[in-house]
Amino acid sequence: MKSIRRVVAGRIPYRPFSGPPRELATTRRCKFILILLLVRAALWQVGLDVVMCRAGQFCGGLRPLHSSARGVCRTNICMLVMSEQEGCMLNSEDCVLDGIEINPQPGSTHECTLIYLHGCSCSASEYLDDGYCLAWVPGGDRAPGLRAVLPNANFLDQPWGERLRSWHGYQGSRSNRVGDIESLEATRRRISRLAFAEVARLHGQGHRVFLGGASQGCTVALDVYFREACRLRLGGFVGSVGFIPNDHQGFTGASRALERLILDREQAQRPVWLQCAVDDNFHVPWRRDVTPSLRRARRLPGLQVREVSGRGHILDEWEGHIINDFLKQYAPFACK
Repeated sequence: MKSIRRVVAGRIPYRPFSGPPRELATTRRCKFILILLLVRAALWQVGLDVVMCRAGQFCGGLRPLHSSARGVCRTNICMLVMSEQEGCMLNSEDCVLDGIEINPQPGSTHECTLIYLHGCSCSASEYLDDGYCLAWVPGGDRAPGLRAVLPNANFLDQPWGERLRSWHGYQGSRSNRVGDIESLEATRRRISRLAFAEVARLHGQGHRVFLGGASQGCTVALDVYFREACRLRLGGFVGSVGFIPNDHQGFTGASRALERLILDREQAQRPVWLQCAVDDNFHVPWRRDVTPSLRRARRLPGLQVREVSGRGHILDEWEGHIINDFLKQYAPFACK
């Protein structure tokens, strides 16, 4: 039998006061937090606009398109979003190019940009030789609408005693493994900023910005491409006598970056061209370094490997040939 609770008429059961009901307090707290988040987002957006304006000024006064969502871009127009830290780095002295910039031919429109990294112990000036059939050098292979950005690596002390221009420190003289992760991270930040600046210069059209390089520069540029392609919607990659960067070779985070690229179905279709010397048995050994790395990238649909032999590691004008073939196929608007 249910017990019946009697309530005396005119009385209200006593309850000790402990503030508003828990549900009401929770609702008020949520509203307060929401207001704070909205204010913070508004302030962040104001700061972002300032950063993007400065990025546009850095890139010749052209402003990229904006987005409030980092890395969300599924069209040819990349919605560039920078963190405050990235903006500060973009406007720092470290972002001033140590190297060579070659603008499109006079009278031609800037159609695309190729950021190309030289090999270890080399320099950007070596890519001004008209005998290499390069797309940015005056001559029959010149792509009129191409802008080429050729940065120089910093001088680094290597473990075998030499001080060379290098994109990272090596583990040893007979290994291509990264031995100084801090030098690699510095290069990653530097080349990423250059890529961002070139996308901004082209009004956020990331598909018109390409990365590439030779030897050590090929591997390092490909490492940056894996990390930035999805965010900036880059157009592709072309390089020679390098290998696929991976964690095993000291490129920390490269394997995971490659997986992210593979999972991005649209970006994964964009071209990654590698020219590999199958008779290179010393500098970047085909069997020891290149072949195992290619197996790790076999699921990347845009990957194309051009195997060559007869010259070992030094390809000379063959390096220019693959760049020209790549641009004619994927940036024909720059070659006319």
